[in-house]
Amino acid sequence: MRVGIVGGGFAGLAAAIAFRDMGHDVTVFEKASGPSTAGGAISLAQNALRCLATLGLRNHLFDQAKSNVPATVRNSAGQVLVRSTLAQLTGGQEYATVPRHQLLSWLAEQLPPDCVRYSTAVLGSHADGTLNFGDSVRQFDLVVGADGPKSVIRRTLWPKAPALRFTGNTGWAWITDRQPSSGYGTIWGRTSQFGILPLADGRTYVYGGTCLPDIELASFSTWPDPLPELIDDARPDQMITPAVFEARPPRRLVRGKVALIGDAAHTMQPTFGQGAAIAMEDAVTLAHHGPTALSRRLPRMLALYGISKAGAYFATPRLAGLEASRNLALRLTPDPVFSLMAGSVGRWTPASL
Repeated sequence: MRVGIVGGGFAGLAAAIAFRDMGHDVTVFEKASGPSTAGGAISLAQNALRCLATLGLRNHLFDQAKSNVPATVRNSAGQVLVRSTLAQLTGGQEYATVPRHQLLSWLAEQLPPDCVRYSTAVLGSHADGTLNFGDSVRQFDLVVGADGPKSVIRRTLWPKAPALRFTGNTGWAWITDRQPSSGYGTIWGRTSQFGILPLADGRTYVYGGTCLPDIELASFSTWPDPLPELIDDARPDQMITPAVFEARPPRRLVRGKVALIGDAAHTMQPTFGQGAAIAMEDAVTLAHHGPTALSRRLPRMLALYGISKAGAYFATPRLAGLEASRNLALRLTPDPVFSLMAGSVGRWTPASL
C-alpha cells in the first residue's frame, strides 16, 4: 500500500515508522526545510514509552533512575499538596523526559533519507487519496493528515470541524544546565503554574503557563525554590513562549482514503503532557490495525480533550475560593489515589483498541 503522510512531527514520523514496519511504501511530506530544532522537552509517561517500544526506540531511554526521583505538587506558597515520584505522578513505574528535538531526531533516524521530503508544502487533499503540491498531484492508497493544529488536511476535508481556539493561556519553556537538589514536580497557583523536570543528561527542563496577559517571567521570582534560580538561568534566545490552543476532535477521523492523527485530529491543552504520546498512539493504531481501529479511538480522544481542559482549570482555577478548595482537596486526597487519577490518561497499550 502507498501511504502519503502530511507532516513530519511526532505523529507523522511515528506513523511512517509503523507503516514501514508493516511493509508499506511510505512518503512523508514536511513543509519545513529540515527536522525541527525547537526547544523545550517532552514528558514521556507509560503510554509514550510503550509506543516507543513498538517503534523500536525504547532502547534510547536507558536511564531509569529519573523514574524514582521524588516529586511534589505544591501551591504557590510552597505548601506540599501531593508527595510522590515522577513515575507515580504519571501513573506508572517508568518515566522519562527528553529534549523535544532529540526525540524527533530519534524518530527521523529510523527512516531512510528519501522517505521524508522536506521543503514540500501540501496545499490540499481529496477524499480519493490525492495530494496537491502546487501544480502537481499524487495519488495514494491512504493519506495521513499529521500536519499539526493548523492542519491543511483538516481544513480541506473537514471544513465544518471545530475550529482551533486560543485558550487565553501563554507560557514559557526552557532547559537549563542547573540541577537543583530538590523541588521537582509542579507548582500550581491561582492563575499560573510551573513544572520542573530532570533530564537524563543532568540538565533541567522548566515550563510555565499563565492566563495573565502581558506578565513577565521575572514576576514569579518569589515563588518556591528552586524556581527563582531556574528563572535567573533562563536565556531569552533559548526559550520558547508558546500560546496554548485547543481544537475538539471532529466526529469522524476518516474520510474516504484520508485519516487524521495527532494534533491535526485533536489539539489538547498540555495539562498532562500527553501531546506526543497520544499522537504516537494514533500512529501505531492506524498503521497496525487500520482506519476502523483509529475511528474507535474517538471516545478516548474526546475524553482526553475534556480531561485536559478540566485539568487546566483545576491547576489554575483563577478564583481565590476555588484555589483554596483545590488545595484542601489535594491535602485530603491520599497521594496514591491522586497518582492513580492523574495517571489514568496514560493507561494504554497497543492492544487497547
